[in-house]
Amino acid sequence: MKITKTIPFFLSALFFIQCSTNKTSKNILLSPKEWNSKVIEFPLEFAPSIQYSGREFTSFLPNYDKQGTPSYFSYVFLWEINQNPALSTKKIELELETYFDGLLENALEKGNSLPSKITKSKAFFEKINDSKYVGKVLTFDAIHAKKPLSLNIILDYSFCSKQNNHLLFFKVSPQDLEHQIWKKLKKVSIDSECE
Repeated sequence: MKITKTIPFFLSALFFIQCSTNKTSKNILLSPKEWNSKVIEFPLEFAPSIQYSGREFTSFLPNYDKQGTPSYFSYVFLWEINQNPALSTKKIELELETYFDGLLENALEKGNSLPSKITKSKAFFEKINDSKYVGKVLTFDAIHAKKPLSLNIILDYSFCSKQNNHLLFFKVSPQDLEHQIWKKLKKVSIDSECE
């Protein structure tokens, strides 16, 4: 008798959990439909030492993976996190070095063959104001071109008081900041009650 009551309850609970999981996995980055996107939870599997809780939303331009195209390695990602990141240039540099080194390690674990000597990622950032940082990350493209990569990055920070979370919005491209690709990256917005 108890089993017949437990099974429907369990199935109902499973249905609601799946619905809420699908709801939370919606990418809140508003980018053109031909862009590829993904959502992952913190802690990031490839960089667990970045100690936040929340989600990362990513949108990639078409041909992101094609070396020689203007949109090669050009994308945006948003960290929607619960903790105050207490940003500084040093902290951003350390976290992005950890982030890109984690991506490299992840590629190695998945069997990508790489040159024997690869240096760790190195980041350099400048604070423009309390909500904007501009910098560069020297890293390695372990998946597509299998060569060193210099990425320009713009970080916009905001606090969402309605949802009590912090938004770190990164725009990334190896192209110079004057290149047309940055207009496309800057058109991406966040679907949030705070924006």
